[in-house]
Amino acid sequence: WYQRRVRDGMEDSVRSSNIAIDGTVHQLTSNVMSICGQLLQHRETVGTLLQGVHHQGTRQLQLSIIQRAVGQYILGIITALERNLAVKSEQYENKCLSALFLMNNYNYIRRYLLEEGELSALLARPNEIEPAEKYADLIERQKEQYRTWYRTLTDVCIENTGSAVKKESEKAQKEAVKSRFKTFNNYFLEQWTVQKKWAIPDAEFRHMIIIDNINAVMQCYVELYERYRDAKFTSNPGKYIEYTPEHIEKMLLAFFDQ
Repeated sequence: WYQRRVRDGMEDSVRSSNIAIDGTVHQLTSNVMSICGQLLQHRETVGTLLQGVHHQGTRQLQLSIIQRAVGQYILGIITALERNLAVKSEQYENKCLSALFLMNNYNYIRRYLLEEGELSALLARPNEIEPAEKYADLIERQKEQYRTWYRTLTDVCIENTGSAVKKESEKAQKEAVKSRFKTFNNYFLEQWTVQKKWAIPDAEFRHMIIIDNINAVMQCYVELYERYRDAKFTSNPGKYIEYTPEHIEKMLLAFFDQ
């Protein structure tokens, strides 16, 4: 009864909290992990309360029972947090921001477990993936959702309109190239304006996401830029080729900058 009441109360607390507009780590994620650390420090007292009675037997057996009870209880708390984070992520209209929010929170939990080895060991179960590795896998799943933002750009870059502007259907070829650059420019500027306001508080994780963005976008844009910068598709190329590759990279580095 005690265990259920405390855990249900924590679930209600998580459920009722607001989300940040920049997708940063939720305050309750840090609070809950801190509480889990405190439960670990006082595991003998907590375990005795959870069990309700003192078990008979050797001291070693009692400690084993207590450890198992506390581990199961903390696992329930973190699972409840994880479940509610998933619900909260649905409040974001932007699916990429939703994924970023989950990545930030999963990364916080993962880093906490890596730093608190005793807690990770307490949560480990035979024949199951290590707790920190579990959250690494969850992060990878959300990365796939986040990466959808630049697939529009890569689709524009790899669209097959010919290797250069040809004499055949010259007007149509020129218009197609203009359209590709206009689509890229407008969408990239939109994403830069939005994502520079998003947050990744963990510097190492932020760097990893930015490098992933740079690798994907630069690969496709450099190819598009090099293919058409000297092609005679317009009398005013600066109107359509607004960015050099260096400029694109600089703007990508400004993501998550506020």
